[in-house]
Amino acid sequence: MIPVDHTGNSLFIKDLEEIENKVFLKYRSTLNDIPFMRTEIFVVDDNNNIGIVGTDGTVLFRFAEQWLLKLINE
Repeated sequence: MIPVDHTGNSLFIKDLEEIENKVFLKYRSTLNDIPFMRTEIFVVDDNNNIGIVGTDGTVLFRFAEQWLLKLINE
């Protein structure tokens, strides 16, 4: 779980997977009522963060790489 804002919303990520030098995960957020969705993640913010990006290129969520490292090590 990754905190999304200061009001208690969270981003849940699971099933991290690397395929042909691309990294995918499943995510869902408490901001809306959608099931877990699989998506590719990208490096954003001049290589400072990881981003979940919408189909139009808009960064939907960004978080520090340490959150993924925590998931990998669990």
